[in-house]
Amino acid sequence: MRRARLIVAYNGESFHGFAINPGVSTIAGTLSGALEQIFQKSVVIVPAGRTDTGVHAKGQVVSCDLGDDVDLKVLQKQLNSMCGPEIIIRDASWAGNDFHARFSAIWRHYQYTIYNAEYPDPFLVATSWHVIAPLNLRALQLACDPIIGTHDFSAFCRRPKPETNQDLDPDQHDSESGEFEDREVSLKRCVMQATWRNAGGGIFTFDIRANAFCHQMVRSLVGTFVDIGVSKRPSSDMMTLVRSGDRAEASQLAPPQGLCLVEVGYETSDRSS
Repeated sequence: MRRARLIVAYNGESFHGFAINPGVSTIAGTLSGALEQIFQKSVVIVPAGRTDTGVHAKGQVVSCDLGDDVDLKVLQKQLNSMCGPEIIIRDASWAGNDFHARFSAIWRHYQYTIYNAEYPDPFLVATSWHVIAPLNLRALQLACDPIIGTHDFSAFCRRPKPETNQDLDPDQHDSESGEFEDREVSLKRCVMQATWRNAGGGIFTFDIRANAFCHQMVRSLVGTFVDIGVSKRPSSDMMTLVRSGDRAEASQLAPPQGLCLVEVGYETSDRSS
């Protein structure tokens, strides 16, 4: 057996998140079903992160163990034929046997897209949040500074129960089920990049890169950013929220369809020669 690394893109609109969930259609369920059909046996897949219902990906990474005689290019074509166009394997390569899509990752990069205009664009409805009130880019940029670095993001995360085995992150990712069983969960994260940009044509994008994300963190941050951008609250509120750790004081969650997992970073040594 050899470990394969797949880079997966998907439109999450019609899926109930990434993780397998009996009775509903999910990304992992669809991929696993296709692999089982191809190899006539169960294949366990491990993602870099479990995106939530309606969230998209351009660069999700999945690892799985396959026979060393498998032709990955042929497998890529088979999976794309069976799962596309909603789910596409962008790349398939062999990795070292110690590679783990989740635990080997050193950073994740998400992008959130907002369409800021009076009327919605029918071609952007599935991949952006339509915000009518004009956004102040300068205010958005000022509010980025307080989240850079290592902080406790309790104000922006749904805290899991310490006694359960649940993954921290059906919305994004952090650890596998059970790692934090029977103990308090730390919500400290290191944010390496947080940037707002006006891309023109009414499109605003928020890019954030961090070592890991807790459940609903990006969507909660964006909801607060938008309230700042439309002058419902000052830019200084972001620092206050980070310091307070009070989830009740953050703004409402941004909707899921604007969120996309763009890329996952690994050490170069994680790729097999």
